[in-house]
Amino acid sequence: MYISELKNLITMKKKTIIPMAFAAVMMFGCAGSDTTTMDDTTAMDTSATMSETQSMAGTAADTEENAMRSLVIEREIVAPVATIEVATLPLENPVSVGDMFDDIDDTEQYQLMDLARRSPNLTTFVTLIEQAGMVQDIERLDQATLFAPTNEAFANMDRQQLEMLIGPDNRANLMRVLQAHVLPSKVSSAQFNTTQRIQFTEDRYIPIDVTMNGTNVAIGGANIVKNNIEASNGYIHVVDSVILPDQVAVEDTRMGY
Repeated sequence: MYISELKNLITMKKKTIIPMAFAAVMMFGCAGSDTTTMDDTTAMDTSATMSETQSMAGTAADTEENAMRSLVIEREIVAPVATIEVATLPLENPVSVGDMFDDIDDTEQYQLMDLARRSPNLTTFVTLIEQAGMVQDIERLDQATLFAPTNEAFANMDRQQLEMLIGPDNRANLMRVLQAHVLPSKVSSAQFNTTQRIQFTEDRYIPIDVTMNGTNVAIGGANIVKNNIEASNGYIHVVDSVILPDQVAVEDTRMGY
């Protein structure tokens, strides 16, 4: 069921209702004095490409009035039927990161999740997306961008932290982490710049760091190591670490709402 505003995470004894909002690229700069919730006006950098059904005006002034609304889902969280053990996860990259997807002649023939499944380096990421029940949420987006951590990115996490993330009673937090890896619009790596950030909650943002004349892009400290793998409905950017929003998201200190 879709709702118009983001509710707080409600934890109950036997079930959890979690509203999940996919992050949205936004500029540093106030999008209006009413930007107080995740589902309210959220400014987009005018260089970012939007779905035709989520069209925006082409000037900075227009972005204040034509803002993208984050996708919000109200969901009952239950323990998955099958649980995952860390020992069963593939935590190595079978192929070189630079060679990922090179064996596919036309990546645009696949939708994002189908394309991600075709890379053995993204097996863990795909498995956790499926475990979190987020596949359909991603597939129903007209366009999207995935920041896809490699298997080795998950291997580099603290072992205890990874075990907690995939625990059967921690599905809500798994969804929270994974949603930081999804944008509900198609954005190439060339469109990111350091004046942007990703809104994660109403007052917390994941920083974007662009260096080396735009050749190095980091999202919440995760470096894009293979960019712009184009699917029929968006881009995959392969990243070298897992974006952990509770660790990297920062409070808004620039916008004096």
